[in-house]
Amino acid sequence: MDADQTRETDENQIERPAEPPAWALARPELLERLSSRPGRLRLALTGGAASGKSRVAGFLETLGARHVDLDDLAREISAPGQAGFNAVLELFGQAFLSPDGVLDRAKIGRAVFAEPEARRKLEDALHPLIWELLDLKMAALAEEPAVALSVPLLFETGLDALFHPIVMVFASPAVQTARLLARQPLLSPEEAGRILEAQWPAAPKIKGSDFIINNDGGWAETESQLRALWPRLLDGRLGQG
Repeated sequence: MDADQTRETDENQIERPAEPPAWALARPELLERLSSRPGRLRLALTGGAASGKSRVAGFLETLGARHVDLDDLAREISAPGQAGFNAVLELFGQAFLSPDGVLDRAKIGRAVFAEPEARRKLEDALHPLIWELLDLKMAALAEEPAVALSVPLLFETGLDALFHPIVMVFASPAVQTARLLARQPLLSPEEAGRILEAQWPAAPKIKGSDFIINNDGGWAETESQLRALWPRLLDGRLGQG
């Protein structure tokens, strides 16, 4: 698919990180484990909110890939008693705990998407912890022939330079919004819009990806694209798909 199928955007207005963050570059062993090489496929799976990354990742698992989701790692490091849990409480306070003593992720999400500075502070606190856990996960998967990593903010954080190939799951803003509202009934359309606005629009991410999966329609069409793409990924024939 082509970038002109997405929202028009002025790429000059996008503030792009100059390089991957220091906490990533300081782990050369992990960077090696993230690299595709003969006999080892290491791909980054990305896309906007409610684009369908999780379902795509699940299907890749049926084709033989192992899957690591950075959202799952964020939940691990934010569980009660973990360093991320304490960091979030320090930033936002007890009001962001649910009655059962865990972090209220929905409430935190609404807060950070309404306040960009709060989102930046949260990311600065949690991303290094997530990266440390990712290092452990990738070490355990070192001998696996194919690993797919779901990285929601791949481009926004400058991490795209560390991955090859990159597979982007695309859905139009209208479809993303509808899925967000269906998935989170308490979310207002305005809040859904802020979630999408906090991420890069699709066009520059399409430009920076090796392959695009269009998940704007029915799942059968998406599955067909994935079945066609998988042998190309395994063979290492990289190119804009």
